[in-house]
Amino acid sequence: MSNPTDVDQRPLDVICLGRAAVDLYSEQIGSRLEDASSFAKYLGGSSANIAYGSARLGLKSAMLTRVGDEHMGRFVREELARAGVDVSHVVTDP
Repeated sequence: MSNPTDVDQRPLDVICLGRAAVDLYSEQIGSRLEDASSFAKYLGGSSANIAYGSARLGLKSAMLTRVGDEHMGRFVREELARAGVDVSHVVTDP
């Protein structure tokens, strides 16, 4: 079996460049947006979702994007990192 530090040294399998955002979905399934009263938040953006899913499948993935220094930007960064995505190249704009 390989040493766990060997995994950290391997090259990246996937590098995703593009949009990372927050998707908000109504918790009232099937209702009109006008009638929705609560929402759940999820990681959004096709590039971010590919980085996230790849990491969850065991690939070493990284995300290159920019986020704001606010609630949504911090959520995006933390959600990617929680899945194991390398976020060292996610730039935070003030």
